[in-house]
Amino acid sequence: MNNIVHLKAHEGKQSMFITKRAIPLIIKVMLFIFILLPNCYSAVAIEAPTGKAAPEFRLTSLDGNVISLSDYKGSIVVLVYLRAEQTRSLTNIDEVQDIYTRYKEKGIQMIGIIAEVESREAILKVITERKIDFPVLIDSERNVYGNYGIRVYPSTVILDRDGKFVYGIPGHALSYKTRVEGDLRFMLGEITEKELAELFFPRAKTDKATLAAERKYNLALKFLKLGLFEQAIDVAKLSIEAKPDIAKSHILLGFLFLDMQDVDEAIEEFSTALQIAPDSHDAMTGLGATLILKGEIDSAIEILTEASLSNPYPQMTFYELGKAYELIGEEDKSIEMFKKVIEKIVNKSITPSSISRCE
Repeated sequence: MNNIVHLKAHEGKQSMFITKRAIPLIIKVMLFIFILLPNCYSAVAIEAPTGKAAPEFRLTSLDGNVISLSDYKGSIVVLVYLRAEQTRSLTNIDEVQDIYTRYKEKGIQMIGIIAEVESREAILKVITERKIDFPVLIDSERNVYGNYGIRVYPSTVILDRDGKFVYGIPGHALSYKTRVEGDLRFMLGEITEKELAELFFPRAKTDKATLAAERKYNLALKFLKLGLFEQAIDVAKLSIEAKPDIAKSHILLGFLFLDMQDVDEAIEEFSTALQIAPDSHDAMTGLGATLILKGEIDSAIEILTEASLSNPYPQMTFYELGKAYELIGEEDKSIEMFKKVIEKIVNKSITPSSISRCE
């Protein structure tokens, strides 16, 4: 019994057991993937081909009006697909409203879209309190969700005056407002392509703190590859001390704490990383894995499910979801997740060339 970690998955559910020997091996695999793949590719969470005409839709708004996409022909249209109960979506809609207030006289039209309405009064209250004055439509059949290739909440799609796809922006990064406003200014002819690129990627000298943090981070990775976990933890901490607002350093330290089964420390690091980079699927996967270890299975499933939607390489996320469903006795869902892992591997979502490019 000394060699077994007992996890109580649910009150009233059957208790499950995981050997201590198995946990470090699983986490080492996660760390291996974290080293190879972080930030190599951006998540492709919106399947909207640039230059293709956007599918027409006809939906009812929260105030009962029937609105079609064609109603806004000749305008630049910004579609924001969101969930009213999600914090990131609410932040998103606040920023979209601010942009709309300043650009609506220039031929810009914002449209909010939600999939379901469980409490119309509650959502109307949110819209009223935030003084949202653009239409919010109900996609009850999820046709827009499917036709526009939405995969993560919130998602933003920008259409030109001819109703064609121009930009797709999954999630809500810290740079979201700058990104949307920059794209709109470029489409309006207010800035050049060069100025747009400079807006997104400003040329700035790397400060000494960032350089020091990067050096410590890279050294921590070297220690990790050598299996020197305690040294890796010490150096990762130094990286964070040098520059606390670099998400990847917190993610790395989170996985290292997870390997040491220091659950509380791991949760703190992954949570901090998500405050810095809310759409980080690495941080969400790590937090989900930690919550499984802690026995908070429902919370783990929720965050891992969200991580799988925004992750271009979700093998480990699906694997952790499979473990979580297995712990609460939902065998069908568990098998489904494990099958997805196998499918991703068989379909070569990660090719040898992509791995070599990330090393």
